[in-house]
Amino acid sequence: MSDRFSCLKARYCLSVMQTADISSLDEARHLIACLSTELPTALTSREVAIAERNAFAAILTLHERFSDRSASAVAGEWKAAADAVRRWIAVAT
Repeated sequence: MSDRFSCLKARYCLSVMQTADISSLDEARHLIACLSTELPTALTSREVAIAERNAFAAILTLHERFSDRSASAVAGEWKAAADAVRRWIAVAT
């Protein structure tokens, strides 16, 4: 059951990242900062928990680097975070 909720959270994260990608710099930073405070989903399978943890670690890295840099300067971190969230979705589905 919690794997399903984790999948919903993963899709939400990807949607917020896509919105941030087309937003102003300040809005994008705010959206990524909000994602970086998400808590892990309780009672998921081991595989989903690992994928979720990796995705949130990538989002936190993006947030930390993005706070004082331009979007183009963190393109690598942005791609890494989006890829990690996509892997999370794939594992949780």
